Amino acid sequence: MPNTLQAILVTLLAVLPGALYTWGFEQQAGRWGATAVDRVQRFIGVSAFFLVLELPLLYQFYRSFVVSGDVNKGRPLPAWVWFMPVLFVIIPAGIGRVVGRAAYERKPWVTLLTGPSPAPRAWDDLFSGPDMNGWIRLRLKDKTWVAGLWGESAATGLKSYAAGYPEDQDLLISELVEIDADGDFVTGDGGRPILTSRSLLIRWDEITYAEYIPG
Repeated sequence: MPNTLQAILVTLLAVLPGALYTWGFEQQAGRWGATAVDRVQRFIGVSAFFLVLELPLLYQFYRSFVVSGDVNKGRPLPAWVWFMPVLFVIIPAGIGRVVGRAAYERKPWVTLLTGPSPAPRAWDDLFSGPDMNGWIRLRLKDKTWVAGLWGESAATGLKSYAAGYPEDQDLLISELVEIDADGDFVTGDGGRPILTSRSLLIRWDEITYAEYIPG
């Protein structure tokens, strides 16, 4: 454990930027692969990147105020110096949010930072997309069928949701639709499925088959 102020500061510089970046990223994209080992690797890797960018400014501070003796003698520091810690917090967190949002919206350029397949499971890759709207049909282990709206329901006031990695997989279907015994949609005027004003929360381990129909 660090036992001096210098050691504590070095530890913070080695970990804090990566932690703030990961925090900002996960706010937008979710905790993909965010185990303890994953976080340590992200903290170190991202912190190393930010440290390379920050070194010139840190060295200038060291040369101007530490070597000169201003810090050791408790002399007043210029006002702009106190904005440096703010920048060290805002910039990593802000970049993390931008990259996380781009990953959530599946911007092509973000694959340079996250890799071509950042989602840990096909489940996450499907349900993490923004503004998904369509229909979902499920066959349960007891051989019955359920189907519903995947999107926001005006009748229930709910929006469909799928739990993301690493949480247990479950689904909230915002509004169920009428189906027959074979799992086919019962349609009304205009050929649209008939909504029931009822929602459903179900665990993935109760499901044997799932079909997503966009549109």
